[in-house]
Amino acid sequence: MDEKISKYINYIKVKYPNIKISNIQTNLTDGLHNDIVIINGNEVFRFAKTDFSKHLLLNEFRVIQIIKQYVEMPVPNLEIIDEGVSKYSLIKGNPIFRSNIMNLHVDHFNLFAEQIGRFLSQLHSIPLGEIQEHDISSFPGNGTRDSYLELYSRIEDKLFPHMKSYVVEHINHIFKPLFINEKFLDYDPVLIHGDLAPYHILEASNKVVGIIDFGVSGTGDPAHDVGVILDTLGEEIVNRISHYYEGINTFIDRSRFYANVSSIRWALIGYESNDVSWHLNHFFTAKEIDPYR
Repeated sequence: MDEKISKYINYIKVKYPNIKISNIQTNLTDGLHNDIVIINGNEVFRFAKTDFSKHLLLNEFRVIQIIKQYVEMPVPNLEIIDEGVSKYSLIKGNPIFRSNIMNLHVDHFNLFAEQIGRFLSQLHSIPLGEIQEHDISSFPGNGTRDSYLELYSRIEDKLFPHMKSYVVEHINHIFKPLFINEKFLDYDPVLIHGDLAPYHILEASNKVVGIIDFGVSGTGDPAHDVGVILDTLGEEIVNRISHYYEGINTFIDRSRFYANVSSIRWALIGYESNDVSWHLNHFFTAKEIDPYR
């Protein structure tokens, strides 16, 4: 057994001496912030990898305590054991895939859209005062017009020299709203998930059974949440979700902007860090995004 895994198992045995361990599953590679140990296919233990990861874990605990009061969707029953160590019961489901959703019978497709729409509507409607009272962090991905213009400048300086003229023109079109509208990214902050990627939306028997990983959740632009779904699942699914969350139509162009910028940002990070994994791990984007209105 790996030395790190042995350390985690010994920790669990000390903390929970009555648990009879018959099965151990681990994931020490996929998580950016946590190592995961699943005991007996039911109890999930997460061990933070860095000091920042510990901060995210505490933030997630605080967020979950609030949203359980307002959101119908199942979320982890997270417990903090020690600093940087948490435990919750496994929500048994599988990550969603766009191809699976698009092949669903229309009734199941609509059920999926309704569940996600209701979740986002309820999450984004939580009173801001209560969020502030519980010391919830701001979403770390929040940006301003100036920060996105600075991002464009880095893309222009570092990526444009390696791109065809057509690609450069396409990127300029993506950033055009920032150049012509100073208020394009203005928004009223709400509590957002922040990373609503397909592997954080769990399904079983053609319905959503839970949402996980609220580590980066915080106050931010609701368009971010929809932007992630748009980027990974596509416009048709978001359009159907909007039937159950009418607010989407008030910020959909910002969502389209965030979705369009996403893969370019990851390519830039990969270039600047000389780490191709930043780009390779975002191949699943849908790229079915309508033009700005």
